[in-house]
Amino acid sequence: MNKTLWLAAAALFAAPSALAAPKLENLSARPGASAADVEISVSVGRTKFDTGNCDARVDFGDGQGRNVEFGVARTRTVRHTYKKGGSYTVSARGAGATPCEGTQQTTVQIAQAAEPKKAEPKKDEAKKKAEPKKKAEPKKKAEPKKKAPAKKDEKKKAEPK
Repeated sequence: MNKTLWLAAAALFAAPSALAAPKLENLSARPGASAADVEISVSVGRTKFDTGNCDARVDFGDGQGRNVEFGVARTRTVRHTYKKGGSYTVSARGAGATPCEGTQQTTVQIAQAAEPKKAEPKKDEAKKKAEPKKKAEPKKKAEPKKKAPAKKDEKKKAEPK
């Protein structure tokens, strides 16, 4: 049994690539649905012995990023929408609990920023805006209060007998 264990250990040291994590091979970007949308594809290379997971971090160059978990897949695609037009460097690097080996980067050109969606006014608000506002009627001056007649008992006391 010692001989079997020794052979297994020797095989592990002799072939370190068999235990190595998948390596990041390619990073590509293509336009998405709108001018500000981009689809980023990240590919990893695997050996025939490599069936393990690897994780990568994709940074979009605008301060935002996303973690990508490959599992046993060779390629993963993520989508991103840029808020401003310009030139951005997108990069992928090994990260997480089981990081992929290596790094890759590419540049993307964004012609224009994504237009923010405007909320449509509610139906009641649209009606209010369409109808002209009525002028408030001027307030009437308050009429002076009349004195209440004196009570009978008070009249009798006031009148001489």
